[in-house]
Amino acid sequence: MKGLARWVPVAALLCLPVAAGAQKGNAADDVARLYALPPAGFIHVRVVNAGSVPVAVQVGEQRVERLSTAGRMASDYFAQPGGGDFQVRVDGKRVRVDQPAPQGGFVTLLLKDGGTPSADVVVDKAASGAELKAQLTLYNLVRGCTAELRLAAGAVVLPSVPAFSSEVRAVNPVAAQLTGGCGDVASAPLQLPALRAGDRYSLFLFGPAGAPVLKGQQARTEPYR
Repeated sequence: MKGLARWVPVAALLCLPVAAGAQKGNAADDVARLYALPPAGFIHVRVVNAGSVPVAVQVGEQRVERLSTAGRMASDYFAQPGGGDFQVRVDGKRVRVDQPAPQGGFVTLLLKDGGTPSADVVVDKAASGAELKAQLTLYNLVRGCTAELRLAAGAVVLPSVPAFSSEVRAVNPVAAQLTGGCGDVASAPLQLPALRAGDRYSLFLFGPAGAPVLKGQQARTEPYR
């Protein structure tokens, strides 16, 4: 090998790191295409409507989804370029978001009430050790409430979740009933579906602090195309 190396031209040696980098980049692109992953710098965005009035939501040029507390509250996650403005429309109107999109990760936009569509941004967290467990995320949409998530039997699952933020926990995929609460006031119990290892389940606490409502939905990600 040493003898062979002496015969490699200097120009070829200078090109080797570039070629290796190009091959590495191509391999990463191939893996991304294989698993329907977005390019680097993209984020996954979804929208949540905690209002009683249904709205038509569109992320980028993706399909339109109709969201309300009477049906699906949250859209699927859709891949969008990060680092700039959020490309989201509600009933055909551009949603105003007062901060730029991050460069990566998963983001949930919580629609606000009012005439001009606007939203609060929650950068979603990942639970450590969630690969072999299910992941529960509680989103607190109750103004003036520090929320908590409990088993209906009483044990605390997620404590002290501020308004318009979220907390996450990895749990064993077992059947359970949960309640969400603001202070001493608890929601009606919610039965978790049969979760499997790797599932991500979102819980939304909404309504007034004196009568909170807990609703759940499987978190789904649209493959990148």
